Amino acid sequence: MKIVEVSGDARTVGRQTGEALREEIALHMEMYPPFGDREAFLARKPAFMDTLERYLPAVLEELEGTAEGADQPFDDILALNVPLYPNDNDVRDGCTNVAFADGPDGPLWGKNNDGYPPGKQRPACGRLVRRDDAIPTLIFTFCGMVATTDGMNAEGLAMGHSSVGSTFQQSDYHVPVRLWAYECTMHTRTTGEFVRDFGSLPTRGKGYSVLVVDAQGTMCSIEAPCPVMQVRHAPKGAPFMNCVNYYQIPHLWEADRRPEMGKLNAIARRHYLEHAPAQLPDYSVASMQQLLRHHGDVSVCRHGDTDASHTEYSMIGITREGKVLYCPGYPCEGQYAEVQL
Repeated sequence: MKIVEVSGDARTVGRQTGEALREEIALHMEMYPPFGDREAFLARKPAFMDTLERYLPAVLEELEGTAEGADQPFDDILALNVPLYPNDNDVRDGCTNVAFADGPDGPLWGKNNDGYPPGKQRPACGRLVRRDDAIPTLIFTFCGMVATTDGMNAEGLAMGHSSVGSTFQQSDYHVPVRLWAYECTMHTRTTGEFVRDFGSLPTRGKGYSVLVVDAQGTMCSIEAPCPVMQVRHAPKGAPFMNCVNYYQIPHLWEADRRPEMGKLNAIARRHYLEHAPAQLPDYSVASMQQLLRHHGDVSVCRHGDTDASHTEYSMIGITREGKVLYCPGYPCEGQYAEVQL
């Protein structure tokens, strides 16, 4: 997994990203072509462009710069970042997110990103973005994609998503949810600020639950079956929180696109993460690693055992230190490296 550091105005950030990841972006396009139906995408492109120009002009410049730097057609980069819905580019996502409100290392965010088995995984990267108009932010994503809503900024605001789904009607004029989360992350310092900004526009996309924690230890889960957004708050005084691949707010139970049988593994992971942290010796980085490496009747480090999902990489945000740890592949087999924002 490459970690690339980019800086400057939005177009320069995109161009540097494209140049640094040119081979990986080409491989991603080869493995998973962004067009399911090119003609349908091009017919809807004017609406997508109008929405980006209106609400996300800096992100649009990043996309244009990425295409230039990677020597890829702009439409291909656009389709990778603003896919048709339902999102055929989404793989068998799992993804487990955990937050600790406090501990010897301060508030922490941890996530395992799950998908295809080795050999079929999309090339992943970390982008340390120092854009002129924004808070420095480390984003983990797939090469060629601006963001997948996983990472932390230099103020200690950290978040990770779990893929769920949405049954609600969406518009091509709604803002793309992953790109909007990226832009909000780059301009907010606390969980409250992020919730305020992220919820200010209707979104378009697959539908996600997003766990957010800041350097003050304020946690919540945003449950977003696009274009709807609801906030699930941590119980008062709770020392930890999780989000997995279903909506835990009861009235959103049927707001995804997954049958009940498709939620069983996510439900089992939730039950594990509601009880296991209380058995930890503390809420330290070492304890977070222990959770993310867990194997058992329900595993957090996943090897395709019960639902064909494999952990592709693991991340831990140390919010008060402005530091992120990451481990490519199965965290039970590897060591975490460090990135300082």
